[in-house]
Amino acid sequence: MRIKHGGKLSKAYFNSYMKLIMYTKDCSLEESSKITLERVFGKEKNGTDVEVYQNYLKAYEELRNKD
Repeated sequence: MRIKHGGKLSKAYFNSYMKLIMYTKDCSLEESSKITLERVFGKEKNGTDVEVYQNYLKAYEELRNKD
């Protein structure tokens, strides 16, 4: 799923998405983050909506600080 002209994905979306990946793949937050980046943003992070990317970063930081 790559973001081009879709809706704005929220911090809550990324928080839930990364948790889901961690639980289903039994992996670390770092691995979940890597998978999320590849699946959602692809290789074209420069073409991504800044607000959506900021929401991803906020969710990652929130999960990282919970550990």
